[in-house]
Amino acid sequence: MLTTALLLAASGASAWQSAGKPSLGEIAERTKKEREAKRGNKPAPKVLTEADLKARPSVSSDVPADGTDATAAAPAAPAAGPADAKAPKTDEQLRAEKRQEIEKKIAEQRATVGIVRKAMDDAQRELSDPTTATTFGSRGAALQKILDDGQGELKKAEQAIADLEDEARRQGIAISRP
Repeated sequence: MLTTALLLAASGASAWQSAGKPSLGEIAERTKKEREAKRGNKPAPKVLTEADLKARPSVSSDVPADGTDATAAAPAAPAAGPADAKAPKTDEQLRAEKRQEIEKKIAEQRATVGIVRKAMDDAQRELSDPTTATTFGSRGAALQKILDDGQGELKKAEQAIADLEDEARRQGIAISRP
């Protein structure tokens, strides 16, 4: 009777422990959010709307009806503001920015892969440990679920990396592989 009560108490304790454990996806998402918070909050880029475009003075390339030179007939343009001071980006600059963006996304996916693999290794180590009796019961099932979920997360992350590398290749951007 006493051994039955101890077994029930032990199985209830392991079930309670596994119920409080987050899934691999939740761990990866939380780690990703923490990493983004460390980088700092950058303001969102300004989105131009129709109202912004209408409010801006337009430059007309129409030739005056009297046949005079359009530049002579036009009034002097106001001094260029800070927004006009930027020269348009070259293809090389745009490609470099896109490469950095893709490499950043790939690095995030690789970090996710690392987190998931570590969680899977820990679960496998605990399942394989002969000194603990976690191979049976709810804790063993929870550890097996971590391994199964981890396989799915790894496949998704590796597919995302392959998609990003394919996108870079289609755009003619060379991506460095570690």
